[in-house]
Amino acid sequence: MSDLSQVPTGIKSGKGEWENGWPIVLASLVGIMLCLSPLPYWALNVIGPELAKEFGWTRPMITAGYLYMTAGVLVSAPIAGLLVDKIGARKVLLPSIVALGLGTMSFALMTSDPRVFYFIFFVTAVLGTGTLPITWTKAIVNNFDKYRGLALGIALTGTGFYGFVATPSIQFMIDHFGWRVAYVSVGVLPLIFSLPIAYILFRDEKEEKSLAGQEQKKGVKRLLVMGGIFATALFVSMQVVTAMGGFVGVIILMAVFLIAYLILVYMRSDPGNPELIGLSLRETFRNYRFWVILFAFLLLGAVVSGIIANSKFILLDKGYSPQDATHLFIGAGVIGLSTIVGRLLGGWLVDHFWAPAVAFVFMSLPAIGCFILAGDMSIGMNVFALVLVGVAAGVEFDLMAYFVSRYFGMRSYALIYGLIYAAFGLGSGTSPIIFNILRGGDDDYSSVLKMVAAGFVIGAVLLLTLGKYRDFHESGHQGDKA
Repeated sequence: MSDLSQVPTGIKSGKGEWENGWPIVLASLVGIMLCLSPLPYWALNVIGPELAKEFGWTRPMITAGYLYMTAGVLVSAPIAGLLVDKIGARKVLLPSIVALGLGTMSFALMTSDPRVFYFIFFVTAVLGTGTLPITWTKAIVNNFDKYRGLALGIALTGTGFYGFVATPSIQFMIDHFGWRVAYVSVGVLPLIFSLPIAYILFRDEKEEKSLAGQEQKKGVKRLLVMGGIFATALFVSMQVVTAMGGFVGVIILMAVFLIAYLILVYMRSDPGNPELIGLSLRETFRNYRFWVILFAFLLLGAVVSGIIANSKFILLDKGYSPQDATHLFIGAGVIGLSTIVGRLLGGWLVDHFWAPAVAFVFMSLPAIGCFILAGDMSIGMNVFALVLVGVAAGVEFDLMAYFVSRYFGMRSYALIYGLIYAAFGLGSGTSPIIFNILRGGDDDYSSVLKMVAAGFVIGAVLLLTLGKYRDFHESGHQGDKA
């Protein structure tokens, strides 16, 4: 068993990390606050009931939007990761911010045809994936070592800050201007905040130096063309499968696509950046830790996202009014503030203690919250349950980035992160509709929540098998030459 107080060896001092790296952390905080992960997600959380009223859509039809967002991420996350490793995070990030803003605003053009809704979700996800933590965290882990966990935690609090203000602000726009204007108000945010701040502050000199003189840019156009072909094929296949087998068939299709994608990436076996220490992609695939992390985050992403995405519906089924459900959900900062706490506390802890043990504590406690939400409890207990889930949501991205950097190094960091994020996205994106499929004709989500409790425990236990961090400082490992 690994020492719970394990910290990476070879780290003598973190002096200078904050002096040189604070612009990256600040830009990342704002950028992650307004990236693809929270923006369309929280918007649909609040606007979903409005779509049901206006278009007569069912809950599964509405939450299927997450399926198409997930499908877009599934296609583009590994490609975005590979592009980051080849040409640098900044060149991927800036155009993706523009695409995300315009894509989110285009939801205001929706019609009663759900295919329009799904198409916008899919395209926005494909083009906006570069705004996800894949890009931002590459620069952070590249410039922070001793305080890597805390730096990641601070930057990733962005999703919590947005979660804190998203629901009341979006609800305000709906109440006063309608849901279409609400979507425009959400989409304009990354254009007026993330884009200029990232342009000015987000520069990773270490990455630029490592890429200088390398022939990494070869094949970029071909990669983009292949991505476009994959995206088109997946979207068309989803439409066909939806018509023939419904949303369950689509979920199966996406799982098969991920498996095929992993096989294709392994066969291609990109060597990564030889100037950086770490495992090559082929070495990573042969390491059991990669598969443990991938499956654990697929499962944990599913259970956390399923609860958060359906939290308003869960509270409505418990007898709360729409207004009370919204205020209980976010008005007191339940999810947003607890996510921020999880980010900061988790980030600090992994700098001082063995990260899998920290993960086990944070990711197993929400099982208690599931049983609370499944029962007939007081308002205070329901708030406590949502806090446990929010804290778990707070540490997910921190841990994902930390695990990838500590166990696999920086040589192919963004591509490895992108693959794990694709699996995480598959779980988090499909679980909202799976929740509603499993709920069926039941009066509430109690039976689903009891199954979800087991998912939290299984995912948390899996991470305890990771063992000690790889000591790249001591070995200077450059990976194989595959």
